[in-house]
Amino acid sequence: MLEIENAVSETLLIPLYIKYLSSQQPDPILYDAAACRLIPQIEYDFSKFDHAYRSIAGTAIRAHYFDNMTADFIRHRKNPVIVELGCGLDSRHERLGNRAGEAPFYLLDLPDVIALREKLLPPRAGETLIAASAFDEEWMDNLLQSHPDAQFLFLIEGVLMYFSNEMVRGLFQNLAARFHGSEIAFDMCNSWTVKNSARHDAMKHVSARFESFCDNEREPEQWADNLRFISNRYIVGDFPAEWKRIGFVSSLIMRLVRVIRESSRMLHYRID
Repeated sequence: MLEIENAVSETLLIPLYIKYLSSQQPDPILYDAAACRLIPQIEYDFSKFDHAYRSIAGTAIRAHYFDNMTADFIRHRKNPVIVELGCGLDSRHERLGNRAGEAPFYLLDLPDVIALREKLLPPRAGETLIAASAFDEEWMDNLLQSHPDAQFLFLIEGVLMYFSNEMVRGLFQNLAARFHGSEIAFDMCNSWTVKNSARHDAMKHVSARFESFCDNEREPEQWADNLRFISNRYIVGDFPAEWKRIGFVSSLIMRLVRVIRESSRMLHYRID
């Protein structure tokens, strides 16, 4: 049986299994070949997430959206470098295939997660693993030294909600102080979702809980003078066709109730 001591690290298994379930659906929102390979290899009680239908849709929408954003960034930047913070067992580089081009991908997570990733999902050509906390600063300085002329895209997917607002703000301030001309793509819950995380269809089965939230898409602009808002997309509110998969009535109710419609947002910011 797979054991991960860190409660937050254990949550990496949720999106992996959810992507596996999404991949089994007809005409899936997201097909993840790596998840299909890995799930049969991992001895863990995944069955507790089998009925997390809202998470299946939401996770697939989020991953697909950030996949496309990453491909677009690579296509339009002269010297793109992709950095995934809290990468878990995500396989974005593999999913992108030719769309990843020759852009280097740096995949960062805590040492126990990176050790598991090295075993189950060894780095592909173009991928470099970093065993560190996203909140450390040494890896930031090392990346700047290795790529002084790069345009970085920092992807922070399904991660920030597990940490305090103060820690999240500090992370963005450290990135903003170093990586001028780069961008950050991330998702954040609203305060209602944080208060109700114990009732979340997947999170109720693990011990970790949500902490940070964002109720205003322009709030991160206040964290550093050179952070600039680019876009905001609501995972529930802005993808009605995808949500019909969970049933017309359920999806309609989710879109009509504002706190649910705005429960999670995908934000895109620029560092001037």
